[in-house]
Amino acid sequence: MPPTHVRVLVPDGDNLQYLAFWVAEGAGYFADEGVLPDLVIPELPAQAIAKMIAGEAPIAVLPPPVYLQLIADKFPIELVANLLQNDPIDLVVRRSVFDERTMSATVPLRERLLSLKGLRIGVAPGPPVRLRALFASEGLDADALVQMVVRHGKDQNAAFAHGECDALYAHTPYVELALDDEDAVLLVNQSAGEAPPLAMRQIHALVARRDFLDARRPVVVAMVRAIARGEHLVHADRAAAEEAVMRAIPSLDRHHLHTIVGLYQPAVPETPRVSIEGLAPALALFPSSRTAPSLEGVVLGDFVAPGVLDEALGRPAVTGPSPPAPHVASTARLQGALALGVAIALALVLALWRRSRRAL
Repeated sequence: MPPTHVRVLVPDGDNLQYLAFWVAEGAGYFADEGVLPDLVIPELPAQAIAKMIAGEAPIAVLPPPVYLQLIADKFPIELVANLLQNDPIDLVVRRSVFDERTMSATVPLRERLLSLKGLRIGVAPGPPVRLRALFASEGLDADALVQMVVRHGKDQNAAFAHGECDALYAHTPYVELALDDEDAVLLVNQSAGEAPPLAMRQIHALVARRDFLDARRPVVVAMVRAIARGEHLVHADRAAAEEAVMRAIPSLDRHHLHTIVGLYQPAVPETPRVSIEGLAPALALFPSSRTAPSLEGVVLGDFVAPGVLDEALGRPAVTGPSPPAPHVASTARLQGALALGVAIALALVLALWRRSRRAL
């Protein structure tokens, strides 16, 4: 039987935050399932949402800002596989600064963050909300302790190399460049889940248009099964996973790839299960450079399909009535509870910060 070609939208064709997808592609797991992804890669990642709406591909690999906006707009997509469970941003420091301050990458996280006091941290426009959350997780105020030097994408490494900042809070491809070529030292490994609020459990996802999922469900199930095999390989055999990625993206620098796979290995989930509950952490850490969408009135259960993974793994279907999906009222109660929790957390953070200021 000839393989099934499927157009798959990928915002950027060499982004290693989509590690599990590239492993499944390069290891031949999609082909094993009789599926051949035909990649649709926009000129700019920001064009992904328009291409999804225009129907240029029925399947896509999407980051949270894109799929959350589509869900808020009630565009008919369903999340079917989770590709990343921990925040892929890590914090690295110039080696000379690390040595001068006798920093340690093994002391408790709070001590590591305090050791950054007064330093300049390079960060892209979107992630400051996550950097603040990192400090707040240890009762600290990032704005009071460090200076954020906001730089776009590739300009982060230039700022680091030219001494405009002492540290970088960055993801691939910038973090591995700093570590391999710019004499940086890893101080905070968020990818390994060191900061619980940033171990979000559901980040980049494989999504399917609802009409395609309804009409070609076995194809989607086969793709999710391939993703599950890819995630297993990342954990079981790092070298084989790296070889698979090199086959999928031959233009990569092998040394950089080795570094980033080592960092992102614990960030890849054991299985690609998606959940409604995984949407809230992603929304809470929406890029600070953009306005977060509202999920008020959205039936969230219509946009997440965890049952696809069960089919992919050959698990029996759940018998009996399914629990009702969240509706307008329950979503409002959930958002109210989250707002209350955030208020309490902020009060605790403020109290801890004041206490830490007295102790400094």
